[in-house]
Amino acid sequence: MSIDEEKRAAGAPSHAGPATDTSSAAAAGPATGAGGPAPKKRPKRGWIVAGVVAAVIVVAGAGFWVWHEQPSFCNAICHSPMDYYVETYDSGDPQLGVTVHAKAGESCLDCHTAELTTQISEAMAWVSDSYPMTEDGTMLATGKQFASEEFCARPECHGGKSFDEITAGLWGFAGNDEKYNPHANHEDAALECGDCHKAHENQVLVCNECHDLTLPEGWEAPNVQ
Repeated sequence: MSIDEEKRAAGAPSHAGPATDTSSAAAAGPATGAGGPAPKKRPKRGWIVAGVVAAVIVVAGAGFWVWHEQPSFCNAICHSPMDYYVETYDSGDPQLGVTVHAKAGESCLDCHTAELTTQISEAMAWVSDSYPMTEDGTMLATGKQFASEEFCARPECHGGKSFDEITAGLWGFAGNDEKYNPHANHEDAALECGDCHKAHENQVLVCNECHDLTLPEGWEAPNVQ
């Protein structure tokens, strides 16, 4: 065999099939199957949106409840007859009983419990515009019904003192003679708290319809009205 024939025999492939390009196969990476690469999972946007909406509702509800507890809520939407009451609550007038409550941090709903039956009746009165008002149209005609001993002398009010404990400290009130006590009257308890103690009006010492007693600061005599 000649030298040229030996060189040709050494360079020939060992089999008859075509040569493969291993470099291009390596670059292609591992096979992914006939279906191609698996799609990436997208986040479930529906759950995210629902979570955001729920969070907004919770925050809005909490904010509404805080506002619901403030006096400004009472006349903001449906209680237009409450305008006068809210104005006097914020007035700081020392002659009004509500001023003492405001300074103590007590708001309307601390005393006037918002019961469902009451709210329904108030809503019906507002829709029908049938609130019972005083002759001058400034106040609710039924306001005095709240100022009873049962309502005003509850254990949680007035520093936890009972009506009897409050009464015991009123002998010689406002510098008067020790024999006078406005809660120990001789009218057989015919008076209610609201006859003297007026939250949104000037407080009146009814005793002075007959007596001439020194008035507590900020109070007025009956004949002044």
